[in-house]
Amino acid sequence: MVEPNYRVFLELQRRSEFGSGQENRISLLATDVTVATNKTVLNMGVPFSGAVRGESLNLAMDVGMAQKTVSVSGFLVEQTITKKKNEDGEPTSVKLTSFELAQLIHSYADASSFQNDQNINRLVVLIPSRVNHNFEYHNSDTETDDIADLPLISWSWKNREYDNSFTAGVSGGTKYFQPYESTNTDAATLGISGFIRSFSTTVSGQEFPAVQFQLEFEEAMVVADNFLD
Repeated sequence: MVEPNYRVFLELQRRSEFGSGQENRISLLATDVTVATNKTVLNMGVPFSGAVRGESLNLAMDVGMAQKTVSVSGFLVEQTITKKKNEDGEPTSVKLTSFELAQLIHSYADASSFQNDQNINRLVVLIPSRVNHNFEYHNSDTETDDIADLPLISWSWKNREYDNSFTAGVSGGTKYFQPYESTNTDAATLGISGFIRSFSTTVSGQEFPAVQFQLEFEEAMVVADNFLD
């Protein structure tokens, strides 16, 4: 099956175990993507600093914490969804209307990390890229190619390995800057892991049969062990 020309995807937790192409993935027709990074810095005033210096003084401690969110808005349209529940089994593909797709995502947003086939734990936003992890061009063409012809990489908060070799092995500074391939099965190297904070849809006669949506996704390392199982 030919992969649609989408650039934003939601992925089910099951895909973290196996899957490629469109398996266990929902494509989003996004019109706007907003990324927010809200840094958490411990900032406190120094008592009596204003009395002594004539100017108050604050001391801040940067302990490496931040809240990272991605907001996506756009339209849900009819599409084929492919589910695969076990590695040796055959995938199941069905075409859903935009309304069925809205209901499906709402039900997935209502699930928890205990349900591998229901919980959405990854957001993929593909962006054009010229430069690899080592601050070099991907190849001799990417320096001058039109932006529409550039390879795609997944948006992340990873630092390029060139910037900080100390954390490269931990943060995946190499893998996240490799060009995206739809057949990639190493899910841990692609996308933003986290959870859906909110998902809303609007049915408008003017946009029929498309359904408007607004998604808030928050980056996090979600505990997925099911202690009830």
